[in-house]
Amino acid sequence: MNIPVKNYRLRKLKKFLKKTLISEKFKVKSLTKKWQIQDIPEKNETNKELSFHEASLFSQNGEDGIIRYIFSQIGFESRYFVEFGFGAHQCNSLRLILHEHFKGLMMDGSEEQCRIFNLTCKAKGISDVHAVNAFINRDNLEHLIRSNNIPTQIDFLSIDVDGNDYWFWECLQCINPRVICIEYNSGIGSKYSWTIPYNKEFERFAAHPSGFFAGASIKALESLGEKKGYRLIGCDTTGTNAFFLRNDLGNNQIPTLSASEAFRPHQNWIQRGISQDQQLEIMKLMPYIEV
Repeated sequence: MNIPVKNYRLRKLKKFLKKTLISEKFKVKSLTKKWQIQDIPEKNETNKELSFHEASLFSQNGEDGIIRYIFSQIGFESRYFVEFGFGAHQCNSLRLILHEHFKGLMMDGSEEQCRIFNLTCKAKGISDVHAVNAFINRDNLEHLIRSNNIPTQIDFLSIDVDGNDYWFWECLQCINPRVICIEYNSGIGSKYSWTIPYNKEFERFAAHPSGFFAGASIKALESLGEKKGYRLIGCDTTGTNAFFLRNDLGNNQIPTLSASEAFRPHQNWIQRGISQDQQLEIMKLMPYIEV
């Protein structure tokens, strides 16, 4: 089968040029201005469909609106978060920081993104949020969290590393999030409980230039969530992120969904002309494992 491959070399070149040609001072100034934008408007909270509440302020898709809706139903407690795999311009916790006064920890393998984020926080007078530059693995993940004074009880966890997402959630014991947002590989569909094998050095496009070999299926994450005391409550409409609630929360407000009920196909791949069936056939050629 001919597996489509994006021109990621061009994407890397654009990032390199942006990094070298645009001054750090200008980047911080631009980001500081962006962080001043007004919050997203509220929607009718009686509608329990997560997709109805989708809206983006700083999130890639509609995650900001979904996250706000979930907390409108269960409330805040610690107002702490942990997010690994983020961008200074685009992430799932930034609205919580700027509009809900959250404290917490960002982690990412990009030194530039972490530095720009920290400089912008300093410019905004935000002292209780920090970005740590680290290539995360199962051996250092909990140490990184503990060493940055994150309490056990946190409100929000976001996982988006394009690879070992399943394995990182599985090994996390030092924090007890109330809400979890985690990226899933929608190309696998909702039937198979698959993930990439754990690889400490995993990088998505080094593993396969198509980007199809990454992460875990919604079914695998649903099963893992059940083992860890979480229930699946939905996905965003682009087929990117799945949302989980701790079992003791929101049972009367937000219904539990099965993997097949929550699943959404990957809109980007479909718009590129790759059907869901074609995506699955490609996935079957990759060395996923069943969990």
